[in-house]
Amino acid sequence: MRLSHYLELGKKMKALRTKSGLSQKAMAEQLELSVPSYSNYENGYSEPPVEVLQDFCDILNITMTDLLEFKVSTSSHSNLKTYSDIMRLIIEFKRNNIPVTCNVSVNKQTKRLVTTIDVESPQLSAMISRWNELNEALEKDKMDSDEYNIWIEDLMTGFNIPIKIV
Repeated sequence: MRLSHYLELGKKMKALRTKSGLSQKAMAEQLELSVPSYSNYENGYSEPPVEVLQDFCDILNITMTDLLEFKVSTSSHSNLKTYSDIMRLIIEFKRNNIPVTCNVSVNKQTKRLVTTIDVESPQLSAMISRWNELNEALEKDKMDSDEYNIWIEDLMTGFNIPIKIV
């Protein structure tokens, strides 16, 4: 069973939405979702990604704590805001003995410098390979953004394992 079932997340979303006077259709439009996708969240057939929950809360001008009825950490999605942040990440890889190689070359067509970062990891390679497949499916309209987000969440969960250097 999913966590959202135990938290009665769909029931809470429906109660808060109806209290605000919004229809399912209006909420789905504001969330840029199809009505069936949003309805599935409220009815507990599927679990909304955190990004959808955050947008839901923003629309209703409430906090995640209001929705879930317990305190939630509100860290940002990405700590990478500058090129220095990327460099810090590469340095962190090195500090943790994760094999990483950085190279600089020139793209002959655009005449611009290009940086490649190679991380030697079969797990990361498998994860990025699947991520590339999902991106391609999304670009070719073989899946919608809701389905893509669900697959990405599953991918991230599946690879949420400690890094072991071999």
